[in-house]
Amino acid sequence: MGMIVDVRLDEREADASRIDALHRNVLEELRQVDELEVATTRVVGPPGTRAIDVAALNSLAIAVLGSGGLTALVATLRGWLGRERGTTRTVRLEIDGDVIVLRGGSSAEEQRLLDLFVRRHEEAR
Repeated sequence: MGMIVDVRLDEREADASRIDALHRNVLEELRQVDELEVATTRVVGPPGTRAIDVAALNSLAIAVLGSGGLTALVATLRGWLGRERGTTRTVRLEIDGDVIVLRGGSSAEEQRLLDLFVRRHEEAR
């Protein structure tokens, strides 16, 4: 199997129900990309505890299977970020402890950092 990318979505002022709906929509969209295998992660808290991180419940585990898969994943998520005007959304990507947060802007700095992130992880394969 290829690299695993942990994806978390957020939208300012969204409640848990809205975040869940966002994750379900993106999940269906990502399942259409051939180079990806998509699943939701299962969160288990430490023994004897009841509290869990609500954000972690809606984490998507994405297996990037083919070359160019990470680029396809990022392109799909950036398209999602830019779709709804008037909302403030973020996408958090994590690969082996390396994290980048996309804010949907088209700033040159965000694009440069994203290019470095993708290149670093594609070269590591």
